[in-house]
Amino acid sequence: MKYMMITALCAAGVIGGVTSPVIAGETAEDTVVELFDAMRAGDGDALRAIILPEARLDRLQPDGSLRQGSFESWINWVDQQEQGDADEQIFGVETFSRTAELATVWAPFTIRYKGDLVGCGVNQFTLGKTPDGWRILYGIDKQAQSDCATFPDQFKD
Repeated sequence: MKYMMITALCAAGVIGGVTSPVIAGETAEDTVVELFDAMRAGDGDALRAIILPEARLDRLQPDGSLRQGSFESWINWVDQQEQGDADEQIFGVETFSRTAELATVWAPFTIRYKGDLVGCGVNQFTLGKTPDGWRILYGIDKQAQSDCATFPDQFKD
């Protein structure tokens, strides 16, 4: 069955430490929200529960080149952060799915590090449905070349 689902979400607040095992989300959007909740918590184990071990995390550079990376490197960085140090907020989220097992989540963001606004742009994630729920297979982002303080305004309804 073909379908397309567009959902607007806003991940807000800083969560406490994860005290129980994280289970991949019931929807692709849930899993992306869980990703940023775990980032804010500095919880690499929660991230590993929702990201496949071999998943890539790339960045499209301003010159159009691709900087390739891995989620594992990013997770290791997250593990070194204190709760709340890295606060990436997503908004204007859209999810596209043509099958019950594969989805793409597009999520504009702003990111604060230790309270300072340090970046903004757009994330795109590819997720797959596993027996344990939706898991992240691939991620890419593109930093915006605009004023990050006003960047979210372009996504308001």
